[in-house]
Amino acid sequence: MQALLLPQACAAELAALAQAAYPLEACALLVGVDAAVTRIVPAPNVAEQPARSFEIDPGAQIRLRRALREAGGPEYLLGHWHSHPDGRAAPSATDAAMIHEPALIWLISAVTTAGASAPAAFLPQADGKSFSPLALHID
Repeated sequence: MQALLLPQACAAELAALAQAAYPLEACALLVGVDAAVTRIVPAPNVAEQPARSFEIDPGAQIRLRRALREAGGPEYLLGHWHSHPDGRAAPSATDAAMIHEPALIWLISAVTTAGASAPAAFLPQADGKSFSPLALHID
């Protein structure tokens, strides 16, 4: 994949989710077709310390995958998004330790009391321990 397309409405939805959850990390699943996000599915952050890490509710992901499969359409789970309160829009060491599905795209937004940044996109590397940037087009 060369780049990911994120509609402006989806980027605005992510910013609103990040601001609403601040100072906790917010999470969402990214549904799309090919390399384009078609919709955002907010998901609970079930991490033990949601102010410092994220863990998407596994049940939410399972339910979404099942619904997408049953719909039989072209949409599928592209990846996930989370916010970094008072941090950077880049993967942390904690994020790298959480790579469990290397085919999923990671979007990360920084958020402060002033608002949320545009997200940045990343792909897990084959080593399963690091990321490479992915071009993101917000349109």
